Amino acid sequence: MTKRTRRSLLGSAGAAASLTLAGCMGGGSGSSGSSGESSDGVALADHPLGENLAEWPHLGPDPFEAPATLVVLDDPSCSRCAAFHQGTVAELESQYVESGDLSIAVRPYPVVYAWGEPAAHALEATLARDEAAFWALLDHYFAEQGSFNTDNVLDQTETWLGDNTDLDAAAVIDDVDSEAITSRVEATLAAGEEAGAGNITPASFAFVDGALQTSLNGSVSTSTVETALNL
Repeated sequence: MTKRTRRSLLGSAGAAASLTLAGCMGGGSGSSGSSGESSDGVALADHPLGENLAEWPHLGPDPFEAPATLVVLDDPSCSRCAAFHQGTVAELESQYVESGDLSIAVRPYPVVYAWGEPAAHALEATLARDEAAFWALLDHYFAEQGSFNTDNVLDQTETWLGDNTDLDAAAVIDDVDSEAITSRVEATLAAGEEAGAGNITPASFAFVDGALQTSLNGSVSTSTVETALNL
């Protein structure tokens, strides 16, 4: 598979397992900043999040072939997810993704604020059409989180897609309204629950040579991820 990075896709568009920082917590079980799970060595292909991973948007090499793979579940409405992507993910991309040493796979996992659910559906509908537009829209949600709520998120998304991509923005929103993309979001929620992500985002899973090393809850630092991935 051709190596892809956020930079090339977007063009001009805008310590250890126990060390975690607070994440966003949804209205269910779980607690902010809970410790990551220790390694159990399960193969990525056999992990709950590996079942449909080939369909996930990712930065860098094939997640199943990369020396190290970070699988990230995040909610577009979660402020800690925004911080994680704007800080840690950006640094990891610059240092390891572009060299082919790391693959980062991401999937919307809406468990925090209510507007994150329709946003996740819009992201999936966008991904079905164009992966570059998916990354651009995800960055837009993170950059402008304070401007969204359940009443305006789809209208604002349609306007932004129309102004900033070549997609049929109305068709993307039609897919959300018709629930055409619901099964994809539900599959991620089910896989995340099975994997132990609970209601805290971002939830990240570190694999080295195709085997799970640890899970990390919250907006952890670049050095923490480096340690988890033996980078």
